[in-house]
Amino acid sequence: MANYFDGAERDPAIIRAEDILLPDYMPDELLHRERELQRFADAIKPLLGRRTPEHLFIYGPSGCGKTTCIKYILKQLTEHSSAVLPVYVNCWQNPTQLAVYNRIVEGMRLPLPRRGLAADEIFDRILQFSRNYKKPVLLILDEIDGLRHDELLYTVARSNEQRLTFGIIGISNNKDLLAKLDPRIRSSLRFSDTEFKNYSEEQLFGILRFRAERALAPGTFDERLLRKIAGSVEGGSARLAIERLWKAAKHAEKAGRQKIMLQDLEDILGEEPVFKLPELKLSSEEMLIVELLRAGGKLESSELYDKFLKKVPRTKRQIRNYLELLERKGVVVSEELEGDGMLRPKAFRLK
Repeated sequence: MANYFDGAERDPAIIRAEDILLPDYMPDELLHRERELQRFADAIKPLLGRRTPEHLFIYGPSGCGKTTCIKYILKQLTEHSSAVLPVYVNCWQNPTQLAVYNRIVEGMRLPLPRRGLAADEIFDRILQFSRNYKKPVLLILDEIDGLRHDELLYTVARSNEQRLTFGIIGISNNKDLLAKLDPRIRSSLRFSDTEFKNYSEEQLFGILRFRAERALAPGTFDERLLRKIAGSVEGGSARLAIERLWKAAKHAEKAGRQKIMLQDLEDILGEEPVFKLPELKLSSEEMLIVELLRAGGKLESSELYDKFLKKVPRTKRQIRNYLELLERKGVVVSEELEGDGMLRPKAFRLK
């Protein structure tokens, strides 16, 4: 009997630089976002002279380049000067005031006592560091709707009234989030909003060609394939378009081909869920469940709860409610598993 791992060490025929097709890759050039990048740079520049920056609220659909553009600008900022301390925080992963403060402290490399400190004590140390070293903090709050309370923004706003310490950039898919903030916070920080539009089909084609030329072996793809992928993406998501290119390339390699065929694309599209997420207007918690199931396939309830709670603190009852809503919307299906007791465990998967 052949070993299942035979041939695993062979060089892939199509994909030569897989990282270029993965979500965390930072390209050396961002296409079709020059206006937004200039906007961010202009808003941040005053911090370099310890002047008041323009606080930004950035919103737009998933996959339109919000986070990538911000990380690109942060990279250029740190290469240009060390006069500002940029701190990037994903608020779904760090939803509390204390968690955000800890990310700032890590950036400052401040030692903290083992006994731990209260949130206000940590914030005092952050202010002291910033004033002693005359270094303001550029705080990027990605998925800012993941913050559980407004105390963080209120505290930052109050500290800025006394002396400049923070520049704030908030990022969200929800354009109405600013309206929900405490009026005192809105008045103090005076956010300027910047909308990210969907990529057009032609822009997606350009992005795909840019990535394919760098990630794939010559002659393994053609323009017709890239245009077909660009046309298959509803909502203009570059993330989804690049993911489909990557999956089609993997599918072709698995089949032993030297080139990605249109059939590879058709096959991977046939494996994707048929529902249209933008039309369902899912909550952030529902979207998190969709992403977990998309990454993990079928998950038992206990495993799904554990993965969810690592991202967002909620009760199991709340998570069950989100799952019931997703089932009613036709996004998720469940099946009962064998088990003892009245409450049998369930497994969930995307429909």
